[in-house]
Amino acid sequence: MHSVTRSNPGAKRLLRVLLEALLPAFLLLAVALLMLNYHSTSNMVDDSIRHQLQETNGRLQGRLDNYLSGLDNLLSSTAENPQLAAIISAGDRQAAKAQLQKTLEHSHGEYLDLLILTRQDQYWTNMNSPLYLLEHRLTSLIADTPFYNKWASIELDPSPTPWTALIQRYPILSPDSGQIIGSLFGGMVLNDNLTLLSMLGQGLQNINVQLLLRGQPVGPAFVNSDIPGEILTRALAEQRPHGQIQGHYFSLQPLLINGEQSELQLLLLTDDAIFQQLQQSYGYHTLLTLILVLLTALALSLYTLRLVSSPLTRLTLFAEQIRRGHSASFQPDSIEEFNLLGASLEQSETSLHLHRLVFENMMEAVVIFDGANRLIYVNRAYSDITGQRLDEVAGQTPSLVLQRALGDKAWQLPWQMANATGSWQGEISPPVTTHHAGRMRLSISTLREINGETSHYVVIFSDRPTLNDIEEQRESLSGRKTGT
Repeated sequence: MHSVTRSNPGAKRLLRVLLEALLPAFLLLAVALLMLNYHSTSNMVDDSIRHQLQETNGRLQGRLDNYLSGLDNLLSSTAENPQLAAIISAGDRQAAKAQLQKTLEHSHGEYLDLLILTRQDQYWTNMNSPLYLLEHRLTSLIADTPFYNKWASIELDPSPTPWTALIQRYPILSPDSGQIIGSLFGGMVLNDNLTLLSMLGQGLQNINVQLLLRGQPVGPAFVNSDIPGEILTRALAEQRPHGQIQGHYFSLQPLLINGEQSELQLLLLTDDAIFQQLQQSYGYHTLLTLILVLLTALALSLYTLRLVSSPLTRLTLFAEQIRRGHSASFQPDSIEEFNLLGASLEQSETSLHLHRLVFENMMEAVVIFDGANRLIYVNRAYSDITGQRLDEVAGQTPSLVLQRALGDKAWQLPWQMANATGSWQGEISPPVTTHHAGRMRLSISTLREINGETSHYVVIFSDRPTLNDIEEQRESLSGRKTGT
């Protein structure tokens, strides 16, 4: 009786096969899911940051509009003051400077870098910051500034550094004639206007702000995080409204001035903290997914092994008992394929058992050789006739087996004829050395495969006197029954 432990090596092999088959499939599925998850998560993060930068750009545009609106109200009220018009008409330069000083001391006045008065289209006086020595450029500045009530970006070129200013011109009207007797110019230099940058960047986190004019930086950047300079350079070279560079997200949008798109642009650049968090989260999810895949594959393999090993073990034991010639019956299980195989084995065993009974109870001797002329089977009649058992002659050639049973010459010609034509049957006269009296019946059949190759030789012979005795006994029994 075989023990169940005999199936352990087979179970281990089955588990290995299952793991080898399932693990790659699960790993491929896990990689596909991870790539899909990463792609989806990255798109969500990109869209979220892009929306955040768009909102930030809109918020900063609103701040700039409010900033310019406050300066516009201050400058327009100054230009419309009748007292300033009277001072210009009187040509009192000191009184004009005093009036301008009051404007600088007013709300929003501190944000003004440029404050200039003209009289009869000629430069008259200014209250500019001492940092901006523009006297040699004032004439061209006045000529280049658009006429009245419109902010414009003006390029200044004082020595040694060029500047960019955002400036507006306001008319000063005579209270008597209503004619224009002068102009008030007010504005700010963008290159180092830290007040404007602070106002724009107020409340921002992890976002750097940079003003651009025609694609080139204007003034310093409002820095909220440490971002390498090469990232800014690459963002400027991209010439795209938004994108990502090494985990840094950027947005480049034009600024509206006077409600119209201007040459000024606003560059917003984030640090890579969100990208690093995404990578860390993805790495954690990757590790967790791989662990879950391995556990799932192992659990499924163990479940499959448990589901398969029990009926497989019973089927193996059933086949082993059949191979050993023991009486056995197959017990069906839940797996239909195994049940079909077991039923087929059981039917085959029944058929083989019937064939064995037929062969073993034949009066003729049956000898079977394989295609290599090695003896593989003899029945009981052969042993009764020759006195030799299967284990004594197994593997021997026809020249030994048939010579011993039929004599040296009697079987050779029939064997050759069977090889040539496929079969031979008839009677032979064995020599007296074989201890057979009279003639013997002999049949040799050649069994061939579909491709024509010989698979087996079946030799059947009988002792005619013995068969005659059997026929006489049958006739005697038949006569007794008739007489009765």
